[in-house]
Amino acid sequence: MALRAVVLCALLALPGIAAARWYQVDVVVFRHNVESTAGGEQWPAMTELPDFSDSMDLITDLPAMADEPAETQTPGGAGPLAFKALDRNERGLNDAERRLRNSSEYAPLLSAAWRQPSFGVSGAKRVHLADVDTRGATATRQSANGDSGVATVALTPRIEGTVMLKVARQMSVDVDFIYDHDGTPVRLKASRSMKLREVHYFDHPLFGVLVQVVPFDLPEEDPSAGSGSDEPVDEGAGHDENTGAVPEPD
Repeated sequence: MALRAVVLCALLALPGIAAARWYQVDVVVFRHNVESTAGGEQWPAMTELPDFSDSMDLITDLPAMADEPAETQTPGGAGPLAFKALDRNERGLNDAERRLRNSSEYAPLLSAAWRQPSFGVSGAKRVHLADVDTRGATATRQSANGDSGVATVALTPRIEGTVMLKVARQMSVDVDFIYDHDGTPVRLKASRSMKLREVHYFDHPLFGVLVQVVPFDLPEEDPSAGSGSDEPVDEGAGHDENTGAVPEPD
């Protein structure tokens, strides 16, 4: 994580990042109740798992780097930190997650949200998400002779994957998730064109992913300035952001 944090801080210091249009990305991953949806179907074991090594984790704790600013600099002052995990009260899919949680047909597995600038298509960044901290948890273990020591314990996620926002005139989102279904991993990998503010539903017979992307105005940024010619037009400005394809329980 330390190396990723250093690379990320260096990335955020690059010229032009503050001038790019910013977006908030919200993600909710949920499972179907197998008894009512999958009908007992058997899912074959995967022969190859995806490689998440080139993805970045969301920032939850800022690295201790006294010579690096904690925030990006915008023309009007300090801007937000890209790829920082947002608190629940800042997320945009809380209502959708609540409906899933209150349903007998679905159960949320993870939810997350962050803000980021546009990196275009070729420079798009894969964001790693999981229901546990896959970097490992610190635990104290006692040896047979009574000596205690600190060890890093690897945790196995039930759901793990990446989300990548690609911004051009036609915005798209790539998702790649692995779900541990009773010890058998199943994969949902898809790419889809999206419109700003709409909730999009990536579906698998055993689990699903909701993604919403909305514009985020930087401090002292003029919202009426609009986007550049190489970015999607915000047709839903001023409308309800919680619209789109959300699975509705019976």
